[in-house]
Amino acid sequence: MLCTEDKEFPDRFSSLRDLPVVLYVKGSLRINDFHKSLGIVGARRCTAEGKKRAIDRAMEGVVQNEAIISGMAKGIDSYAHTAAVKASGYTAAVLGSGVDICYPKEHERLYEEIAIHGCVLSEYPPRTPPMEYNFPRRNRLIAGLSDRLYVIDAGRKSGTASTVEYSRKYGSEIIED
Repeated sequence: MLCTEDKEFPDRFSSLRDLPVVLYVKGSLRINDFHKSLGIVGARRCTAEGKKRAIDRAMEGVVQNEAIISGMAKGIDSYAHTAAVKASGYTAAVLGSGVDICYPKEHERLYEEIAIHGCVLSEYPPRTPPMEYNFPRRNRLIAGLSDRLYVIDAGRKSGTASTVEYSRKYGSEIIED
């Protein structure tokens, strides 16, 4: 558990009023060690081309020493995290549940790899189940941690739209592809 006074607490949150004062973390929250961060979000049911773009962007980010941020959802998120892990980069997965709950369940191996090569984090206390209304709030953390947000294959009414809205609010660069 980290509070705003802890040195590991994200500096990127300091000027944002609607972000949490407590974070729960599994792994190592080292986002402050990176001058740049790249959020990669998009469709759960993405195209093969979208998958390739997510992997390529994450790999480019790792090469440029950027932290890769996403939400560990199916599709684009998981491809971005996987690419960052395979490239030995740093990645942070922001969850819509407690950090002790892997969701979706089929990402258990990815969840463990992310915790080794970066961290999984949440504002929700342990044992909080993934509930639909947690995810829009989770998306504001993705936006708050991302200097740039790369959006892939997202529909206009998808959950990704809330991440884009928060990124606009926080003044992050948004790249829609």
